Order: sequence, then structure tokens, then C-alpha cells
Amino acid sequence: MRFRPRAGWGGAQMSDQREFWNERFAKEGYFYGTEPNRYVASHIDALSEPQNILFLGEGEGRNAIYAARKGHTVTALDASDVGLAKCAERAKSANLTLELIHTDLEIWEPRKTYDAVLCSFLHLPEPLRSAVYAKVLGALKSGGLFAGEFFSIHQMPRTTGGPKDETLLYTADALRSILAHHTCDILELIECDTELSEGRGHNGIASVVRMAVLKS
Repeated sequence: MRFRPRAGWGGAQMSDQREFWNERFAKEGYFYGTEPNRYVASHIDALSEPQNILFLGEGEGRNAIYAARKGHTVTALDASDVGLAKCAERAKSANLTLELIHTDLEIWEPRKTYDAVLCSFLHLPEPLRSAVYAKVLGALKSGGLFAGEFFSIHQMPRTTGGPKDETLLYTADALRSILAHHTCDILELIECDTELSEGRGHNGIASVVRMAVLKS
């Protein structure tokens, strides 16, 4: 098990984000449960052989643990050291090896390439969203997969999860505009309703955007 910070942590916004997520993950149990997001899990299950996978905004590690159990080489990144510590505890108890990176996506710089980058409900404002997507696609190997599920702007009036800030929510068209600046093939980019059952954080019918692309 490797759990390491990245140099350069600092600044009010990064500190605020760390404090917000640390407070959330400090609660007893696992805020979003221990089962993986179903959409992310479907992409993990579709991989025919062990892959080198990066999970962004991975929090307490539910997706990363699932992938490691499947035999993949896993790196999980998050701004919350509390969340990553809980992920490390689960990995240790299951005798799994993961690389855990404590950093903020504003300062994250990939240091290797990956076969896949996966995330669930990673909500970023612009221009950070576009900057992170550029880093992700730059860090993917040719033919590599970038996939995730996010709350759509139509989730705003619902109480089943997600931020109440429209600038942090997604539309398929906005993601398509970001991806148009990169050499990739869109496998799926849809908005739909789904039923979530993810711990205390996500429960009930929710409006989501699902995205899966391959780097050309």
C-alpha cells in the first residue's frame, strides 16, 4: 500500500475543498456506501484483462476497491486524506494493493499513463473541468478508456444527491464541446434517469449524464 501526498498543496480554495470532504468522510461508516457505482462497475467488468486504472475523486474508495478485487492495478486520487485513509483501511483488510494519491485536481499532474481513467460524480467548475479532461486524455494510452457518471443540471430540484450549484452540474452537450477539442471517439454520451442506492449520499431516482470515450 502506498499513500502519498503531492507537493504543492495549498491555497484557500484547495483547503476549503479538503475540509469539506474531510468533514463528510469523517462520519461513521461510508458516506456513499461500499459498493461501486453501477455504471463505473459495468466498465470495469467489461475489461477483458488486468488494466492499469486511475480513479479520480475517489473518496473512500468504493470503485477502486472493486477494481483491485478484479485484479487490476489501481491508483486512486482524492483531495480528502480522511477518505483515502478509509480506503487504505479497506484495502489492507482485504489484502489489496492500491496506490493512493492525496492531491487536488487543480495541481495534479499525471506522472505515468493509464489504460483507463474512471470516476463517479466528479463535479468540477469550468475552466477546471476542461483542464482536468485535457490532463486525463493526455495521460491515457492510445485506445484507453475515459468513463464516468455525473449529475445533470436536471438533478437540481431533486433531493437524491449532488451539488446544488448549476455550475458544477453537467449536460451532454457541454461534455461533447469539451471532447471536441481532443482526439477521441465517443462511445456513449447520454442523459438519463437512474435509481441510485449509494450509502447515505445518493438514494432514489436521479438525473445523470453518462460518458464513455476512447482515446484515438
